[in-house]
Amino acid sequence: MRLAIKQKLVSLLLLLAGMQPAFAQPSITVSANTNNSNLNLAGEGNNLEYIVKVATLAIAEFGVNGFTLTISSDSSGNLAKADGKTPIPFQVTTVPGGSPPPGVAAFSTPSGNNYTLPSNLASLDLYIKYTPAVLQDPGNYNSSLNLDVVDNE
Repeated sequence: MRLAIKQKLVSLLLLLAGMQPAFAQPSITVSANTNNSNLNLAGEGNNLEYIVKVATLAIAEFGVNGFTLTISSDSSGNLAKADGKTPIPFQVTTVPGGSPPPGVAAFSTPSGNNYTLPSNLASLDLYIKYTPAVLQDPGNYNSSLNLDVVDNE
């Protein structure tokens, strides 16, 4: 009799384990802006702060609870030169697609930290804020942003 109970219990557990809720597989499409390769560095006695739209993000296939977007930088949140001289820290933020540019206060995540946003908007505009040094070293500066989107199960 004990064996029969175990068999029924095992069957029930297998049935429950086989019933998985369907989770969305979000996807992200990035449309980079053309001005990304020509950011203003000033550096001629000016210390100006710049807020620049760098991309439009289209997020699809997310569930009813939305998604979480995480943005990180491959260069610790800096626009960096190959020689390592005079890096330019930058911050990122997003606004709903097609909205006006964000103000300075919208950039609350410190440079070099991951920016994380829970959302359910299918379109976001990605901005960076940076301030070159008063006498910024001329040259080519680079950075890459890594985007990760996961469904909020």
